[in-house]
Order: sequence, then C-alpha cells, then structure tokens
Amino acid sequence: MLALAALCLPCQTASGWGREGHKIIARIAAAKLTEKTKSAIAGLLNEGESIESMASWADEIRPRRPETPTWHYINIPVSKPGDWRRYCPDTGCVIEIVAKMERRLADRALSREQRREALLFLVHFVADLHQPLHVGDQGDRGGNDVPTVYRNYAGNLHGLWDTGLILGYMETDPGMAGRLTRRSGAWEYWRTRRGRPESWAWQAHGISRDVAYPNLPKDRPAQVGDAYARAAKPYVEKQLRRAGLRVAAVLNRALGN
Repeated sequence: MLALAALCLPCQTASGWGREGHKIIARIAAAKLTEKTKSAIAGLLNEGESIESMASWADEIRPRRPETPTWHYINIPVSKPGDWRRYCPDTGCVIEIVAKMERRLADRALSREQRREALLFLVHFVADLHQPLHVGDQGDRGGNDVPTVYRNYAGNLHGLWDTGLILGYMETDPGMAGRLTRRSGAWEYWRTRRGRPESWAWQAHGISRDVAYPNLPKDRPAQVGDAYARAAKPYVEKQLRRAGLRVAAVLNRALGN
C-alpha cells in the first residue's frame, strides 16, 4: 500500500491528506454528529453514501471542476505570516471556501443537490485546512517542488504529508487509526471546536514552520528517515484528530439548528 501511494506522490498537488487521512477524519467526525445533524446529512446524501465514503470526492471531481483547485489550500509563507487574505487568490482559497460552504450548507433555500455539494466540499476542505503543507509555504507550492525519498520511494514534501507519512505509520503502528477515531469526551470536543477557519489555519501554519520544513534534511532529494517521521507523528495525529472534531463542529452548527 505504501509503495503504490509513494509512487503517486509526484502526481499529487494540494490533494490534502490522501484517501486514508480523509477517511480517518470523516470517521472521527461521524462519531460526534448530533442526531439532528445525522438526519439532515442522510437527507442530502444519495443512497449508499456516507461522509466517510465521500470524503475524497472533492479531489476526484477536480478535473471536471477547473474552478476548484485553489480551494484546497492557501500558500502563506512560513517566514511572513501577516494577513492571510493577501495570499488568497481571486479564485478562492481554503479558509475563504470553508466559510462559504458552511453558509451554503445551512441555507435551506438552496436545492438539495446544491447543499449536498456544499456538504461534501465542507467535509473535505475543513480536513485540508489541517494539513500543514496546505497552509505553510517556502516558495515551493506548499512543498510540491521539494523532492523527497521516504522508505526508498521518490515523491515530494507535500505528498509525504498528504499520504506517505500516514501510510508509513499505519504499517508500523497498526492501532493508530483506532486510537485516533476513538470517541472524544465532551471536554476535548468543546476545547477543539473553538475558533474559526482562520485560527485553525494558523495552527497548521505553525506546524509547517516549526516541524515540516526545519526538520527536513538539506540534501535534494531530501532523504527522509525514521527520525523525521517520528518527530512529525504527534503533529500528524493531532491534526487528524483536530480536523475530525472540527468537521463535526461545523456540520453540527450548519445542520443542527
């Protein structure tokens, strides 16, 4: 599984966590949805669909939706944080689009299909917002232009955080997904759901600034070893967990009222 994913890493551009990461996030979210929110979601999704099965839909439809690629990320320089709006293109960025899709999901005047689309975008983009290389940048397209080698497979820094690290952890720590998807207590959920998309983005930006970039070996392609993976692991786990709980919070806010 790791081999196949790693071979695809050079093809990935701002795809956000990869399929496995998005599934974990959606599973965490599903456990914290209110009954009213679950009922509303069931009314919007098609038969056989769930937020977990559709978590990567926004990646899959990008070739058919040319207006959407910039919605997955925002390239804020790690050395010049400033006002995030300076780095949001006219076509939109992840912080802006999360807020827009939440409003559309909550708008009962829109058609079922319009709200279904907003739901699927929202589940995906809140998750993308938590991938550090979807927010931090060193003039390299969020790590897409930084070649890496991890476990003998060639890729790039962005794809490493999207997919490679997660699949590597799942091989060496088979219980990771179960640990991350355990049901949260009220205190963890309350603490994590606070804030808005921009504050969540700054948390991810800090990890790109303090962990993803500075821990990377200086050679190119960067030979990423176990030391880098171990240092990144608590942050990857934290961001997956945060993303899941915040997906739930956003959906409960939009659909539970």
